[in-house]
Amino acid sequence: MRPPPPTVGRLGEERVVAALRRLFDRQPGDIDLPVANGDDALVWQPLGRVVATVDSVVQGVDWLTDVTPPEAIGHRAAAVNLSDLAAMGARPRLLLLAIEAPAELSSEVLLRAARQLAAVAQAHACSVQGGDFGLSPGPLRLTVTALGELDGPALRRDVARPGDAVWLVGEIGQAAAGLAFLKRAGAMPDPGDPAADWVAAHLYPQPLVAAGRALQAAAASGIRLGAIDVSDGLCADAGRVATASRIGMTLTLPLPGWADAAAELASAHGTSVGAWVGAGGDDYALLVTAPPDFDVRGSIPGDTVCGLIGRCTVGPAGKVFATVGDQVVAGRGYFHGS
Repeated sequence: MRPPPPTVGRLGEERVVAALRRLFDRQPGDIDLPVANGDDALVWQPLGRVVATVDSVVQGVDWLTDVTPPEAIGHRAAAVNLSDLAAMGARPRLLLLAIEAPAELSSEVLLRAARQLAAVAQAHACSVQGGDFGLSPGPLRLTVTALGELDGPALRRDVARPGDAVWLVGEIGQAAAGLAFLKRAGAMPDPGDPAADWVAAHLYPQPLVAAGRALQAAAASGIRLGAIDVSDGLCADAGRVATASRIGMTLTLPLPGWADAAAELASAHGTSVGAWVGAGGDDYALLVTAPPDFDVRGSIPGDTVCGLIGRCTVGPAGKVFATVGDQVVAGRGYFHGS
């Protein structure tokens, strides 16, 4: 019988860091790094303006401890930061990773999470370079600083004007349904279960980097485009755009095709599929504002879902009125401490 893998506390900092470096040093990329992993700090000469963001994923806050595979932890740590870069229209270049781990954590869990983080970075032509590792009383926390480049204007929240169209790139609501399923079942769904798609949306969000880059190219041609990543819920993030731009919004969305399959689950949680769509969060779609005569669909690559969902109004500033199906959505979305 194979012995269990050692804990990170037993391995110690130097051996854990060496194992992580073996994963990350294999990262491809055309980025010029005169000084990279292994020194006190990274040296990088960017080609354009730098876009930077940082976010943490924390055990018990961002994932369910008993049912979440380690790969999903690393995936989320990378994806949530790459989504912020996508919303600015930036090209991802570097991820810096800081880990705080309890000493009793299995080294296999940590390395599986790190391997998936590296895979997500590689999928977006981004390198993982440097960071920090330390033992702590817990919980496990992965903090990623993402750095990207801009060769033109950023996609901002404060450029929307009354009369502008509001577009949604990507799909929303399934991540909230997936989280609800895991909380209720305490286990992964069977293959072929409709919930498998919802759980995948929750565990493995897909940052829309290519869409963000394509929108930024349209903005560079002179189109007044704004964007935000939909991570805390559609209404909450639309409200941030409306506040920054000093406009109102009216949004109208149909119920998704999976609504009937999820209706019983939503009812068991005291909510509705419409509320998950309008305020569920963890979607990592993009909400885009554009002049009324510009069709955003023409800029979105591949088979990424994109649809017109509303209009910007004169006001009240910051106010969003949203309906999903025939339901008015009043949910606030997710905010820490609320």
